[in-house]
Amino acid sequence: MTKSRKNLYMMGASLAVLGCVALPVAAQDTASDTQTDELRVATVTVTTRKVEENLQDAPLSITAFGVAEIEAAGLTNIEDIALLTPGLTVAPLFGGGASTVVIRGQSTTIGEPNVGFFIDGVYQSSRAAMDALLAGNVERVEIAKGPQSALYGRNTFAGAINYITKKPANEFEAGLQLTAGDYGLREIRASISSPIIEDQLYFRGAVSHYARDGYFDNELTGEDLDTKETNVASFSLEATPSPDLSVVARASYESTSDGDDPLRFLVNNAAPANPTPAPLPPALQLFAGEMPGFEDGFAVSPGGFDRENLSLSLAINKDFANGFTVTSITGYTDLQLETDVDNDYEARSIRYSSNQTDLTEFSQELRLASPVDDRFSWMVGGYYYDLSSDAAITDTFVDGAFALATALAGSPLGGLLPGGAITTNDESTSSFALFGSASFDITEQLTATFEGRWTTEEKDIIATFQDPISLASLPDFAQKAEFDNFVPKFTLDYHVNDDILLYATAAKAVKTGGFNVDVTGSGLLPSERTFDPEKSWTYEAGFKSTLANGRMTLNGAVYQIEWTDQIVRALGGSFAVLNANAGESTVTGLELDMKARLAEGLDLTAGYAYTDSSYDTYTFGALAGLGLDPVLDGTRLQYVSENQFNASLQYKAPVYGDWAVMVRGDYAYYSDQSTVQTADAFVGDTSLFNGRIGIESDSMSIMFWGRNLFDEDTAVTGVFFPNQATRFDTANGLASPAPVVGFQAFGGLVTSRDPRSWGVTVSKSF
Repeated sequence: MTKSRKNLYMMGASLAVLGCVALPVAAQDTASDTQTDELRVATVTVTTRKVEENLQDAPLSITAFGVAEIEAAGLTNIEDIALLTPGLTVAPLFGGGASTVVIRGQSTTIGEPNVGFFIDGVYQSSRAAMDALLAGNVERVEIAKGPQSALYGRNTFAGAINYITKKPANEFEAGLQLTAGDYGLREIRASISSPIIEDQLYFRGAVSHYARDGYFDNELTGEDLDTKETNVASFSLEATPSPDLSVVARASYESTSDGDDPLRFLVNNAAPANPTPAPLPPALQLFAGEMPGFEDGFAVSPGGFDRENLSLSLAINKDFANGFTVTSITGYTDLQLETDVDNDYEARSIRYSSNQTDLTEFSQELRLASPVDDRFSWMVGGYYYDLSSDAAITDTFVDGAFALATALAGSPLGGLLPGGAITTNDESTSSFALFGSASFDITEQLTATFEGRWTTEEKDIIATFQDPISLASLPDFAQKAEFDNFVPKFTLDYHVNDDILLYATAAKAVKTGGFNVDVTGSGLLPSERTFDPEKSWTYEAGFKSTLANGRMTLNGAVYQIEWTDQIVRALGGSFAVLNANAGESTVTGLELDMKARLAEGLDLTAGYAYTDSSYDTYTFGALAGLGLDPVLDGTRLQYVSENQFNASLQYKAPVYGDWAVMVRGDYAYYSDQSTVQTADAFVGDTSLFNGRIGIESDSMSIMFWGRNLFDEDTAVTGVFFPNQATRFDTANGLASPAPVVGFQAFGGLVTSRDPRSWGVTVSKSF
């Protein structure tokens, strides 16, 4: 038995034992059917199905974090949330600039995301700005696992993550929080909420500033590498002119300025091949084995990541005397990104990339719902979405490297040093959808629900290209495509009693297609200029249970996903590498999560996920040219852990007056994850432990905390793409007396993990 599998079995056994231990403890305290609130697991209200309901009554797999747990666990970003969510993983590719969020093993690095992010129900095409909201302004985060296409649409192919922000209060309240830590960490958060007109108009405002020095050094400059700074200001206004009408306006502005990410290329160690004609000798084409993390060796020309994000929303909710409700949600986002990267990732000035993106999006949702307590209840709605994105990308060789590329241009060796490109991509998306749901109580215990969504979407793109060596421009690439789809979802749920719910669902999901942008004359056929939507059917059966007279909840689900028309990299008819609907996959899995009040003030939360995610059919012909097997049938998908476990133990006990001591530990385990389509390279098994200890009262707390306390040093993730430095060396070696090396098509770029860190947070409420 391997060490990792043995640890997994031990953790699973511990979970089972802890769950069993909780039951007799509760039984001893239940001389009557009444339990004090102090001995019950807290009730969680969610709005995942666009109605308020108890999480234990919602017939789908949801993990939810309320404001108390967000603060107690010190959650600061989606990576933190993933550590405590069975079935959710995050691969921050390129240090986070292209993060891949994976739910239930449905990973993708091509096309639009498989997981949709929302703020108060408003879709966000870029997740980059959302982490800042956790800086004291979020009431709840809901992670819905499995396709949510019927009710949410937009890229909820594998699931949806919805951030629900704090609303203004009808009484004065304010808060101040100060944090300091090692690596120069400093953070301040302040908020205030107050009625303007009592019972009719209220406001809430919040600001935060976060900054720290780098965890790693830039050995080229002698300065910190990965500095961070984020500033956020938010404002919300709620009007309730009558008891049945609510209007909430929300605005937030976020500005981020970060340094370079801790990225290093690995040296290839496998797959010797000669993918190019003589005189090039064979070269190693792949890194195989566990991709290591690094603590040093980062030496790059300084770059960075800058972002400005303005987000506006307006939500109107009107209740009528007959129980019907009308809801309108309007959203607007203006996002500006600028990224500068030394993308040879070494000290020499060889290649540099700059990307500037200006993105705006507008959405409008309108829905009408019947009374939720009727035997037959329904909801219908319409949705409009408009996206405009303008991107300018400069990716070229610099200084002496540019001179060499210019000298080789037009020669047989010129292909070794493609001069890069100066490109612009102007894209737009316009989408309209009609959606709805209907539920019928067949009996007092059995309910059938149907959800469905019809969507029509039009995409446009205009792309330009200029060769930086010849300064020649190719004709614009202009393309338009329209996609229509209908996605149904069927649910049966059965309440065995007030404490046990059984459910089964079947849901279809569709993720929209896109374009193969042909600006380099790579020879796409007319039929290859677009790729079609991908589709899936997910079949799920689950249960939700409340045990030990309310002291424990235990929920679980099993599922199978049949994924067809999967968008993958493939060879076209003229042997151009492109995106195509050439893959099929099956994903099967199991999820369990448990919360238990072991004793007054002592809480345990735990979860486990098993995921088997692999290609049924996928052939990538380009691999044959690298000496690799192009048939990937049975190969596991990237960035998916087969086994995932998390556990949190929190204890609170009074010490003096209204002061209490609080101790909390959060543990997460991930088995290894493949980082390349062939699954030859991977990041290793990972165990992370965060801890907090301090004292708190009704109005103040002082918390000492530590992150990655065991100083886990496995790599976070990896990605494979051309290593411009090795290409430069190859061309230079053939053109000079330098040693001749072969041509390497790809290299493995690894993201290093943040080291152990600590700090103290002082909070005061008024």
